[in-house]
Amino acid sequence: MAPDSGKLSSTSSFELWSSYGNAEWLKDKRLLPFGNIAQCAMPTATKDCSDMEALTARISADLDVALGTKPADLGVLIDGLGVSEACREWLTGVSASGTESRAQINSAHTSLIHFIACRMKELRDELNASDAASNPKRFLLVCGSGQMQTEVGEDSSLNDLVYMVVDPSANQPKNANPASAVLFVKTEKSGRQDLAYCQLIHDTRSLYADQPNRRFAWGVTICATLVRVVLFENDRMISSKDMDMTTSTGLSAYVKFIVSLCFCEEHQLGYDPSMTWCSENKYWIIKCPGRTPDNDDEQPATYYARDLVFVADHLFGRHTRGFYASADPELVDQPDTFIKDAWPHAERGSEDTSRNELAILQDIVQQLEKRGIDTTDYVRPVRGGTVRLDDDNDDNTDTVLDPVAGDIEVAAAPQMGTIAEDDETDSGSLPTELAAGRGKDDEACAIDDSSRVEVIPYRVHRRLALKPIGKPLYALSSPYELIIVLADAMTAHSKILNLCGYLHRDISTNNILAIEVDGRVRGVLIDFDCAIKVGSQRRVRAERTGTPSFMSINNLRNSSVERSELDDWESLLYVVCWLGVHGISEEEQSKYQADIERKCRTDKDFKPPLYKWEYGTFEEVADSKARCLEDVGTFTSSVLDHFKTDPGYDMLNDLAFDLYQWLLFNIQLDHSYKGVAKVTNFHCRQPGTRANRNAITIEDPFVKRLEKEARDKINGDLMTTMAQFKDAATNALYNPSPN
Repeated sequence: MAPDSGKLSSTSSFELWSSYGNAEWLKDKRLLPFGNIAQCAMPTATKDCSDMEALTARISADLDVALGTKPADLGVLIDGLGVSEACREWLTGVSASGTESRAQINSAHTSLIHFIACRMKELRDELNASDAASNPKRFLLVCGSGQMQTEVGEDSSLNDLVYMVVDPSANQPKNANPASAVLFVKTEKSGRQDLAYCQLIHDTRSLYADQPNRRFAWGVTICATLVRVVLFENDRMISSKDMDMTTSTGLSAYVKFIVSLCFCEEHQLGYDPSMTWCSENKYWIIKCPGRTPDNDDEQPATYYARDLVFVADHLFGRHTRGFYASADPELVDQPDTFIKDAWPHAERGSEDTSRNELAILQDIVQQLEKRGIDTTDYVRPVRGGTVRLDDDNDDNTDTVLDPVAGDIEVAAAPQMGTIAEDDETDSGSLPTELAAGRGKDDEACAIDDSSRVEVIPYRVHRRLALKPIGKPLYALSSPYELIIVLADAMTAHSKILNLCGYLHRDISTNNILAIEVDGRVRGVLIDFDCAIKVGSQRRVRAERTGTPSFMSINNLRNSSVERSELDDWESLLYVVCWLGVHGISEEEQSKYQADIERKCRTDKDFKPPLYKWEYGTFEEVADSKARCLEDVGTFTSSVLDHFKTDPGYDMLNDLAFDLYQWLLFNIQLDHSYKGVAKVTNFHCRQPGTRANRNAITIEDPFVKRLEKEARDKINGDLMTTMAQFKDAATNALYNPSPN
């Protein structure tokens, strides 16, 4: 379960406000209707399953009685708790006028859940007395996200509800804070399902952020008397059909789901059994798969981590998390290893290592060391592999959706498009994730008896132990340090491409770390989940990968233009601009966010600079970037003029300008190689020729810049620029001139 980490982290009001405007994605993007999704919570043990079914039948029968009985006369009271009058009215449809407030619905629902918990406890005691049942592993209670409830029977009328785990041996939650929530419940009035989804999405994202051991997430929406169970996996939001609480069928189905959550294994709640929180010592205990560069021993090694460096605060994607860790619990506060936990795409049943980060990193280090290159500034794998739920089962998409994975594919294929297998996008931005759908545009797809369309891409849960450990960019103290770190990262990028043949394809603020060598800051390029082997031409077929805020224009548009290192250089330009505008440190970014929220509250039409790089569909983000980059004047007014003016940011501003110039408007190339827009050329018919019309040709500068001579020239100029700025930043940082 999650640690005692305090209240749930909140997404900014600006992000929440933006998400409500993007509910259209629900109709054709990530929402997948599947009536039997609640079966994923069914206990796997035969005995548990039969006991769960028996308890469900008894509780449902008791509810039928209770709904026709005054609470004072109900014979199943525990500590005075029965079914409240509000709950009776809700379940019988008496109050279903469509005008009920969220607080009224919540109060009724809370009473129902508390009734189920209390009745389960009493029935468990009765059955145990006759040695006829196994015990539920937990009870569930409902409480408000801003206020804990610690006693069975306490009612709630709060708007934001969470299910809390309660120890079966006592009527107390295991952790007295909302970060231990099993799932969220979001309520709305009749006919407002999309808004309930948006609210659930927002809080489920916080659940991922606050619980590093969260593999997937459950959720519940309530609109008047209609309840839906939702499962969030890495690529889809899978929703059950409506369960009408005023009908015996709907009420029994919901009771069965709640009781299932009490009996099922912890991994079926969405938790990772290989990562546990030690409340006594206040650290995470993490099992890392045992394959190392030197042997294939699969015995996992144990690491201890107090600090979570990278948080998976996005809804879909790889859910990459990072920890500073040590193999010695006594040295947990002196970590020497970086643990990376993620869910990359994989090919089901394949041993192909071309997209396996562990194999890629091993190959890179071996090739560099063979050439006598010092790998101090390169990430090196210590061990890693696929996380296992137990001795027999790897953790992957199929284990998350067991036992309905195959049924989901068959049921969904006729009505939904597929999500591209090569879509490796991650982002901390909720609205971009939702509106963009995190995949190629949906295409109509059909299915017959002989074919099976993969509607939900296959992912594998992988964990790596890496060295050296570094600090994220937001921990840097000045733009000078940032410039040095970025220059080192791009030097490593160039060597890895030219000497080892791997194109990184995901340059972003999260994938570059800072380390200290001999008292000076250095940069390390990390996260090779999206890296791919390329040929001597140093380019690869078009496919969409990366982090949307930093993806190149062609990448966002999923164009047919081959990808190359120029796309990664474009991503670096966006990293520089992003940090120049938002600030580098956490303190600067928090202040910027607070200023933006204040302006949004006072001016509804206010749009922050670069906000379209984060909010919108892939195409909208691409168009926004293209408009910003179309010419020097526009780039200056829309981006550079919004850079911070604190010491050192003038040099960062100059770096952004030079990168922009050498990448997109290189003075050594003619006009056909410049800009971001296609150029249409009209060729007039020559007198005396037989042609009866003028000729038209269209030149794409992105394609022109892929020509080897042009690409080499651009790369050389960009590397020279980074080296020059690194020298200037080094002098400013370590050899400042006297005033």
